[in-house]
Amino acid sequence: MKKNGLKSIFLAVGLLVCSTFGALRVFAEDENSSTLIVSPTSQKMVLIPGETVTGTIKVSNPNNAASDLDYSVHIGSFSQKKDGDSVDDYGTVDTDIVSNYNMMMDWIVLGKESGSVAPNETDVVPFTISVPETAPAGGQYATIIVKDDTKRLSEGDGNVMIQSVTQIASIIYAEVTGETKNVGQILENNIPGLVLSNPLSATSMVSNDGNIHTNAKYTFQVWPLFGDEEICTNEEKPTESLVMPETEKYHVEECDLPAVGIFRAKQIVEIFGETSEVEKTIIACPIWLLFLIAFVIVGIIIWLIMRMRSRDNKKKRTE
Repeated sequence: MKKNGLKSIFLAVGLLVCSTFGALRVFAEDENSSTLIVSPTSQKMVLIPGETVTGTIKVSNPNNAASDLDYSVHIGSFSQKKDGDSVDDYGTVDTDIVSNYNMMMDWIVLGKESGSVAPNETDVVPFTISVPETAPAGGQYATIIVKDDTKRLSEGDGNVMIQSVTQIASIIYAEVTGETKNVGQILENNIPGLVLSNPLSATSMVSNDGNIHTNAKYTFQVWPLFGDEEICTNEEKPTESLVMPETEKYHVEECDLPAVGIFRAKQIVEIFGETSEVEKTIIACPIWLLFLIAFVIVGIIIWLIMRMRSRDNKKKRTE
């Protein structure tokens, strides 16, 4: 009875391990179906109230096919969501997003609003920005959005014409001269002490309380507990992430660790001259291993209880 009980426990442990390693995950990546190329993808400008600035973007057809690509151009907004998990968003010209930082949408006039570009050729779209005398100091943001209007034959049966809805944007980051406010805070800088599955994720939250965009900087390093050879590091080229005015930005740095072990990790977050440094000892232990250890411990406890009861029974019989 006792041997059969032990065999059952370890058989169950073996099945748990096998089922863990037998699980497979399949990942798929979406393909980019864009045809037009817009450059530059972003540009920075300094604007002076009362003056006019000119600029251009380029629209290219990289295809080797013998067909032109039609396009239209319009002005869109550029803003960053204020929900802690920020995403850089740009919208169409009729966007509902209105703020003190996308007034520039109304200052831009396009030199052309549509065109057609031949294969391996490039069109230039000029634009002007007329800055009002009353323009507020600080950041202003907008996008020049290029939409692919080319009509194509469908690949299915019949000669049905379809139209692409691909849109590509060139973002304008502008600074209106005057009194700017460079103020920010580091709201969170966290490294977990226990990692149950890869990757190790160090998180942080910063806020930009000023009126101009800035880059937050993130330095992340991981070492074995005993050793100086880094497992992960970006010390020579820290990550930089754009933070828009009056917004918060959530950021994640990741590192793939060996499945089991004890490690040291350090994250440094910087914004507007403020610095936060966190260093922590980390235990990496897959969740299946925790279950396995717990299962073995429970099995040993049950075996010990059964053995003690068996001894008690033997004593009672001898008495």
